[in-house]
Amino acid sequence: MVQMRKWQLLLNLDLDHSGGKASYRKIVDCLAGAIQSGRLEPGAALPGTRELAHILDVNRKTVILAYEEAIVKGWLVSEPRRGTFVNTLFAPTAAPGKPPQKKRGAADDASFAPDLVASDLPLYFDDLHVPSAQAGRTRDTMYFDNGAPDHRLLPQAVLHRYYRNAMKAAFKSNWVKYGNQESAEQLCTALADMLRSTRGLAASASNICLTQGTQMALHLAAAALIRPGDLVLVERLSYPPAWAIFRALGAQIEVVDVDQDGCRVDQIEALCLQRPVRLIYLTPHHQFPSTVSLRVDRRQKLLALAQQHRFTIIEEDYDHEYHFEGRPYLPLASDARQRNVIYIGSLSKLLGSSFRCGFVVGPENLIGTLNKNQLLISTHGDAVVQKMLADLIADGELRRHLRRASKLYRARKDALLESLHGHFGECITLRNPEGGLALWVTFREDIDVDAMVRQAAGKQLFVRSGRQFSPLDQAVNGLRLGFASMTPDELALAVGRLHQASQQR
Repeated sequence: MVQMRKWQLLLNLDLDHSGGKASYRKIVDCLAGAIQSGRLEPGAALPGTRELAHILDVNRKTVILAYEEAIVKGWLVSEPRRGTFVNTLFAPTAAPGKPPQKKRGAADDASFAPDLVASDLPLYFDDLHVPSAQAGRTRDTMYFDNGAPDHRLLPQAVLHRYYRNAMKAAFKSNWVKYGNQESAEQLCTALADMLRSTRGLAASASNICLTQGTQMALHLAAAALIRPGDLVLVERLSYPPAWAIFRALGAQIEVVDVDQDGCRVDQIEALCLQRPVRLIYLTPHHQFPSTVSLRVDRRQKLLALAQQHRFTIIEEDYDHEYHFEGRPYLPLASDARQRNVIYIGSLSKLLGSSFRCGFVVGPENLIGTLNKNQLLISTHGDAVVQKMLADLIADGELRRHLRRASKLYRARKDALLESLHGHFGECITLRNPEGGLALWVTFREDIDVDAMVRQAAGKQLFVRSGRQFSPLDQAVNGLRLGFASMTPDELALAVGRLHQASQQR
C-alpha cells in the first residue's frame, strides 16, 4: 500500500477528469513532468506495466502504450530482463513542458562540438528496436516494419563458410591483433566496384567511409557540414533519425512537400531565394516513406539549384537493390557534372540490420574528415566481418542472394496489395511501387490512423503511425507497411488484424 500511494502521489494522475486526451498520453505527460521536476531522478526504476496498471486502476495495455511512447520520446529506457528506467542521459529542466536537457560533463569542450539544441523530437529506433518489442511480446506478436528483409532467407551455409574463412585469414594476418586497415580497404574496394557497376557512381576506395550503419553515416556527414543555425531542408514526410540528428546539431528545419513525382523542387528554389540553405536531405530513388521516385526533370533542376546556391544534398539510397518494374533510376550522385551530393547507403537491405555496414561516398577531402571524426567514436570496425563482406561482394554471392530474394519479395508485395484491397477496398488509396520493400497506404479521412495503430497493438500487431514520419508532428492518415519480412500467409494474418483494429472505435 505504501508503494501504491507513492506512485499515485508521484504521478498525480487524474485519468477520469483531465480532458479528452487519451489515458496513455496523460500517463506520459505525468511521467515527463515528474522527470522534469526532479521527482523521478535519472536512472530511477519504474514499476512493471502490470504493477502500475494495478496502482492506477487502468488496463495494462494503457500502461504498455504509455511506456512505449515515453521510451520513444527519450524520457525512459527499457533494459531487457531488468526493467524500465528514467533515461540517465537527461537531467531535470527548470520549467515544466520543456524537453529534457542533455547533461554536461566536466570535460565538455565547446571548441570540439557544437552546443546541442534540445528538441521536442522523439528519439527513434530502427526496425529491430520497435518499442513495442520490449513490452507485451507473445508468440503471436507481429510487426509491420519499415521495409526490412527476411533474415530467414539468408544463405546461412554460405555466410558460415565465408565467416569461417575470414576468421582464418584474420588470425593468419594478425588483423585481430593489429586492427583492420587491410580488411577495411578490401571492403571499400569491393563496395566501390559494386557501386560503379550497379549504380553508376564514379567512386574508388578512397571515396568511401565505412560506418556502423546508416544512422552513423548520416550523423558523421551532417556533423561535418552543419553549424548551429544552418537551414536544413527535409521532405514533409521523411526518415525520423535524420531530422533528429539535424536538430541535435543545431540546424533549423524547413519542410518541402512531396507529390506523385517526388519532392517539390519549386519549393526548394523558393526557400533558396529567401535565405541560404546549407543542406537538403532526400531519398529520391524510393522516397521514404511514400515510395515515390523523383522525376528526371526535377533531378536535373535540383542539381542545378545545388550548384547555383551552393548547398549540399545528402542522398540516402536505402534500398536501391530492389526494383521490380522497369529500370531503376541512377542516384543523383552518379551525375558526372555534380559536385554537391553526398551519397549514403548500406548493406542492411541485403543482409539485415545485424550486419552493420553503412557507407558514405563523397570527395576524398570529405571522406578524410569523416574517417578522422569517426576515430573519436570507434578505432576500427570488425575486421572479420569486413573481410567476409568484401569476399561475398567480390565473389558474387550477394548478387546471387539478391536475385533469389527479389523473386520472393515481389510475390510478397503482390500478396500484400491483394490482401489490403480485399480487406479495405475503397477505404484506402495505394500505389504499386516500382521497387523497395514497403507500401505506403493512405486511409480515408474518416479513419483515425493513430487510433487504429493503438487498437492494432492490442491485437499483437505493431506498426508505426504515419505521424512518426512527420518532422512537424502532424497527424498523417497513412501507414508504411513493409512486406519483405513476412510470408504471404503472415501478411494476410497481419492485414486481417489491422482491418479488425480499424473497425474498433
